[in-house]
Amino acid sequence: MGWIVKTLLLCFLVGLALSVLDIDPASIITNTWATIRDIADLAVGVIRWALPYILIGAVIVVPLSVLGLLLRWSRSRGP
Repeated sequence: MGWIVKTLLLCFLVGLALSVLDIDPASIITNTWATIRDIADLAVGVIRWALPYILIGAVIVVPLSVLGLLLRWSRSRGP
């Protein structure tokens, strides 16, 4: 019974996500390659949108992460 509920919930979430992305089930079945191309174009668009923010954040996050790693490493070595 739990498997059925999980499967129904997953079907609902996937259907909702496809609806938000404006992908209908008929186009998936009848026009598979165009749907795959549309999904790939959407993924490229998301990457193009996110990449500048990732790079800006990396300017702060990467040096702080390296600093934290060095501090942990120096404490683990002991006196």
